[in-house]
Amino acid sequence: MENAPVLQLAPPPACLKLDLGAGQNPREGFEGVDLWPKSTHVVDLMKFPWPWGNNSVEELHCSHFVEHIPAREVTYADMHHIVPTDGEAFLGQDMLLAFFDECWRILKPDGWMTCITPALQSVRAFQDPTHRRFIPAETYLYLSAEWRQANKLDHYRVECNFGVDINPTIPQELSLLHQEAQARRVREGWNCTYDFHAKLKALK
Repeated sequence: MENAPVLQLAPPPACLKLDLGAGQNPREGFEGVDLWPKSTHVVDLMKFPWPWGNNSVEELHCSHFVEHIPAREVTYADMHHIVPTDGEAFLGQDMLLAFFDECWRILKPDGWMTCITPALQSVRAFQDPTHRRFIPAETYLYLSAEWRQANKLDHYRVECNFGVDINPTIPQELSLLHQEAQARRVREGWNCTYDFHAKLKALK
């Protein structure tokens, strides 16, 4: 048919996936976020707020970055492009909780975050002189609003609400043991766990 309008298909919705603290090795399918100058997003993740909108990110990945977050409270120097009235949401907040509040804020409802940190009872946690946090698996429970409420900790300055599932990475020889023996070694032994893999679901 002559002069018929050409059907224009709408572009697919953007599916933004960010690898936080990716350095030179962002995860495949994710855009790297780091201070490294060749990152897709050159962003200081220790300054708040981050430059992404609420509910704008499909998925987050963060491997071996959280343990580098300073063990202190947020100061004015940690606020990035922010007017003073907005600073109240961050000022005096623990840096780790501010980090996860921002992760939760930018994730879409039911969006997933994978967070990998060295196991507390391992050399991996202590070998790097730039590590500032030593994180047991139980720390991730503080990111759940339901858990905080159940444990009378809902007065903590943190807003995020994640569903939390944590799994250890263990040596191959340990995986051959009975499940109860595995659990005991992971709980009590040194270097029986390499990392903790936390799967966090943004509940909104």
